[in-house]
Amino acid sequence: MSIRPAKVEELKELVAIWLDASVEAHHFIAREYWTFQAAEMENKYLPLAQNYVIIQDDHTIGGFISMMDGYLAALFIRVDSQRKGYGKLLLDGVKQQHEKIQLKVYQSNTKAFNFYTKNGFTIQAESVDAETGEKEFVMIWTKH
Repeated sequence: MSIRPAKVEELKELVAIWLDASVEAHHFIAREYWTFQAAEMENKYLPLAQNYVIIQDDHTIGGFISMMDGYLAALFIRVDSQRKGYGKLLLDGVKQQHEKIQLKVYQSNTKAFNFYTKNGFTIQAESVDAETGEKEFVMIWTKH
């Protein structure tokens, strides 16, 4: 297993991982919302970010993390590859590159919230996602 920067030609695969994992993790938001966002994810958001992939032993992408400066824009693991520590490995990799990382997580996504809390993030504020109407936590991690 290894971590490396994502290649432009891999963006479609990253979007597929993002879509499947988003639908799975965000059961409280309609699938159509995520499907509608896929093209923008591929053509706008991912190209603007620094994307890193984790390569599994079978040479497939197990998941990815996307950073925009000190903002963690995305961390998604292939649904059938979750619970193998990939998220922590990706997160630890970007922690080495940043003094401070901020993110937003839906309050209803308790698995993600618990993951970030366990990995040293604390709640900085609460907000509401304008597009979904869902409550979010703004979380921050600071290097000690």
